Amino acid sequence: MSDDGLPEAAWTYLRALDAELSDVPSGTAEEIVADVRAHIADALDSGRSTGEILAGLGAARDVARQAREELGLPAQDRPARAGRTLSLVAVAVGVLIAVCVSFLLPSTVPVEPIQADAGEQGVLRRLGPGVALLTLLPALVAAAPLVAPARVRAGVRFAGATVLTMFACAAGETGLYYFPLALMAWVAAIVPWAVRRGAGGRWWRYLTGGFVAMPGVLVAVASAGGSVGIGWVGAALWIAGPLAAGALCAYGIRAGYAVTALAGALVMVLAMAERGFLFAAFWLFGGLYLALGAGAYTASQAADGDAAATPGPPAG
Repeated sequence: MSDDGLPEAAWTYLRALDAELSDVPSGTAEEIVADVRAHIADALDSGRSTGEILAGLGAARDVARQAREELGLPAQDRPARAGRTLSLVAVAVGVLIAVCVSFLLPSTVPVEPIQADAGEQGVLRRLGPGVALLTLLPALVAAAPLVAPARVRAGVRFAGATVLTMFACAAGETGLYYFPLALMAWVAAIVPWAVRRGAGGRWWRYLTGGFVAMPGVLVAVASAGGSVGIGWVGAALWIAGPLAAGALCAYGIRAGYAVTALAGALVMVLAMAERGFLFAAFWLFGGLYLALGAGAYTASQAADGDAAATPGPPAG
């Protein structure tokens, strides 16, 4: 059977293997994937089923680890990979916030309360493109760890998170928009450090689940007391949703982390589109959901990879 005729399950496996070898020199990684692809094609020609072949190979992570050992390549640094992923998320959040502050939010929300007629004078029109581009500086701070040398990368992450937090606290109303970026910067700094030291565990899952469920608990208490009236749709969205996501996170189910991150991003978008009296609360809770969900999801991936790479107990 030709390589082009491989079943979709085989191609999915090969793509996963290629992702596991992302830190290996490209030529070496291509050779490893090509060898596995040829093995799958030969096995299919001999009459074996795709499921049987893939089960015999084992997880793509295990194949990549075995290939590293045979070629004398260093083991994959999963905490560092988690840090890069979270730094990229932080940069994306920073860029989106900068675009919103410069082009979207000022059309309905004054960047400075003393500015009149903010609906017609955004940052770009009021102050010019040069000043508007300064809104990208926090995103550049979040991107610094991506280009920093490995030996100082952790320090750069913590320093950047500190700078972004100070900016968010000192920049008044404008700084409010950058609090989600500061949260993501702290997550990008803390998660690799925690995974490398084996910190977290059950108590971290419970803490994450509690934070995620908190809005649902608050709305449920307010609704029971009669201070907030919501229908069935509101109950499903604002009570059942957070409680269900919190339970998934508390049990360490990765889908719960992904749902939490996506819900946080959605809440932030809705807060910008439907600005109201509780804009700041929704914006900050959305940022917290995004940071917690992305951090927990990435940390669980890194921790699972490290556990698979060390099947036995550590030497005393």
